[in-house]
Amino acid sequence: MPHPRRALLLLPVTIAACASTPPAPQGDGPPIGYRHLTQIRLDVARIDIEDRMPASGPNDAGRELQPSPAEAVRIMGRDRLAAFGTEHRARFAVTRAQIIRTRNPAGGGLFAGDPGERLLCQLTARVDILDSNDRRLGFAEASAERTRNVESTAAARRAGAESLLRQTMFDLNTEFEFQVRRALRPYIVDNAAAAPPAAVGREELPRT
Repeated sequence: MPHPRRALLLLPVTIAACASTPPAPQGDGPPIGYRHLTQIRLDVARIDIEDRMPASGPNDAGRELQPSPAEAVRIMGRDRLAAFGTEHRARFAVTRAQIIRTRNPAGGGLFAGDPGERLLCQLTARVDILDSNDRRLGFAEASAERTRNVESTAAARRAGAESLLRQTMFDLNTEFEFQVRRALRPYIVDNAAAAPPAAVGREELPRT
């Protein structure tokens, strides 16, 4: 479906995929990181990475992963974005990052009599461009979602969650770059002679 042309503000787009689709990266592999990819240069003086942890429930299978889903999304923000300007600032935030575990209905017999569990990974990242008075000049937001069925054991759940997180991060990274380059085009710096990048900072927020 063609994407309508819009100004700076875009609604989030969600990528949904199921476990039957061809996987992107598998669970085993190098640490999650994106420094091998071309950075998205923003015309801002600095980039703040919000340190707020999205709320998670008792059935969040991603809480015990290293990195957790939220930290994986923050790694993407730190690796993919670079400040190449002299004014304004960008704020990167993780607004959703969870792997929800639910029990499959009895009688499914997915794993030799065990109905198994369903893992649902949901990730959302957002970047705002703010002026010196913290007024929003534009934003981009991207979401990705995948599901996977696993056996009802701790080992299978963890392995499945790690693989699912990598695959969903692959989707999120792709969608994030598309949304940023589309929604924040006036703030994209493609000139190699632009100002050198500033350090990416972390925004400390009061704990509640």
